[in-house]
Amino acid sequence: MKKMRRIASMLLAVILVLSLAACGGKQSNGGGDGGETGSAESGEGSGEGKIGLMVGTVAISEEEYRSAEAWQQELGEDKVVIQTYPDNFMSEEETTISNMLSLVSDPDIKVVIFLQGVPGASAAITRAKEVRPDILYINGGPNEDPDVACEAADICIDYDNYSAGAQMADRAKEMGAETMIYYSFPRHQGYEKVAYAGNQCEERCKELGIEFVRVTIPDPQSDAGTAGTQQFIIEDVPKQIATYGPNTAFFDTNTMSTPAVIKAVYDAGEGIYMNPSQSSPFNGYPESLGISVPEDKTNDYEWMIQAIQDKLAETDDNGRFSTRTIPNVVMEMNTSVEYALAYLNGETGGEKVDMEVMKESLIKAAGTEEVSFNTYDVNGIKYDNFALVMGPWTLL
Repeated sequence: MKKMRRIASMLLAVILVLSLAACGGKQSNGGGDGGETGSAESGEGSGEGKIGLMVGTVAISEEEYRSAEAWQQELGEDKVVIQTYPDNFMSEEETTISNMLSLVSDPDIKVVIFLQGVPGASAAITRAKEVRPDILYINGGPNEDPDVACEAADICIDYDNYSAGAQMADRAKEMGAETMIYYSFPRHQGYEKVAYAGNQCEERCKELGIEFVRVTIPDPQSDAGTAGTQQFIIEDVPKQIATYGPNTAFFDTNTMSTPAVIKAVYDAGEGIYMNPSQSSPFNGYPESLGISVPEDKTNDYEWMIQAIQDKLAETDDNGRFSTRTIPNVVMEMNTSVEYALAYLNGETGGEKVDMEVMKESLIKAAGTEEVSFNTYDVNGIKYDNFALVMGPWTLL
């Protein structure tokens, strides 16, 4: 029955979009009753048109959803439309596609930002392009191979995993690490960027004299679920510290495991945690340290950093934890929206890809020039439409 409902939902979305495509030639470039125009041309250089944000639910990544909410509140519901992809995205690609088609069935949508680009995002973008090629499609944090993601989306933007692995090892050394435990699972190691960062970190650890130990944890998308993953972590961290000593650093590649690793390291009173995989003071720290975040602070990373530092000071644990100052998801979302606004305002000259404007959007979003911006150039493979970004560190 659930499958039938999903199929029916997809058919309805396709019908809506096909109906839109058939009517596209009848839309005027002028005012009309609603004031906003519906043609693709009208959005370029006019500042008009809506931005569609395709994000995970609060259950998958609260930061994604809250960032989207913040932009909707700032720009208004008439400017920003939020759609979500399913929690079980690995087994519900058809629902992801259906939700995307529903989003682009709104003729006023001129830009779609899919963040994070879970498996199935490229398929959803490709299907949407068949009926709405006029839209600017941005894939944030793509979890598919670059050749797939960059072919489907007009622009990709992601945390610079291709530089982050070495930086993570350097950070561990700065914090006194002698061993690094690297938690991951086969599905994540199948993601090119995750595997690359892990291999780079391992190589750098060897150069720095840090023992690098890979530990396979249960996949949160498997039958074990998030609870099984976190239970494994809670039991394993103390064992690793007992084996390798108090200067053992930990890194995990999945947001679902992060709260458990932080809590286990904190409870142990020993060990080092350099950085959540989706680097952010909001990722794992509030729930693992018992910090209540007021509604008006859910997107205030400076407040969150201070709250964490104050909490750690109570137990003399400052210096054992770290994160990037600007959350990955916030940085990617804010940069993408700033770029979308620049595009709608004609600052790219009508071009969908303008990396100079993308860099300017990153600086504007971060509020500082102390950021890293590169286009993808790894092992001789280049993608001119793939921006790689990073922000500065903060010791907690």
